[in-house]
Amino acid sequence: MWGRSRARRQRQVEGLAAVTGPVEAADAAHQALLELSREMRGELARLEALLDRGDGVPSDTIREQTLGAVTVFADLDGVSRQYQEIRTATVEAAEHGVEVAAPWLAALGEHTGSMTELGETFSGVGESLAYLRERTERLRADLVPLREGAHEALRAAQEELAAAEGADGWHAWQTALTALAVRLAELDGGHVIPTARRKVSDHYRELEREVAELRGAMASASR
Repeated sequence: MWGRSRARRQRQVEGLAAVTGPVEAADAAHQALLELSREMRGELARLEALLDRGDGVPSDTIREQTLGAVTVFADLDGVSRQYQEIRTATVEAAEHGVEVAAPWLAALGEHTGSMTELGETFSGVGESLAYLRERTERLRADLVPLREGAHEALRAAQEELAAAEGADGWHAWQTALTALAVRLAELDGGHVIPTARRKVSDHYRELEREVAELRGAMASASR
């Protein structure tokens, strides 16, 4: 009986010794993954804080570019769950010896590799989010004078329209000016989709130009 107990303890010691290194490596890979996830979530939160502020930043388009990050977060939940299950099973199997733990050690090694690969993906996505945030911050600053110019022109046109009430063409001017105001609100709200050939800044310039043309038409008619 004592011999069997010593043999069992020996198998246990050898089994646990065999899994210690791989388990520590898996723990480190998982911890690194969690840290990268926190960094990425923080970057995503900083980017989100720049959206929907009524300053012309194309929020809808930018959010579409963050969908990949959300998918990676979903992958993390599954990977973490599997990690905990495989880790627990590996340690429990090690209690019965190296041979019993061997299949779980192989599974743990494969999963550690998967976590390392996912960590590399997280790192890349985090860099992309940081770049997107920096671009968004620059865009916000660049749009300030364009947005202010468009609003100033629209206010002036509205004042001129009020002063010209009763003139021929007044209702047409009012309709055109209302449409321009709606477009400006959509621009400010970030709901206009920019393209490589027609950026948000182009939309503001075009709108201000159209307001100027309308003001010119009202001024010509009033004379």
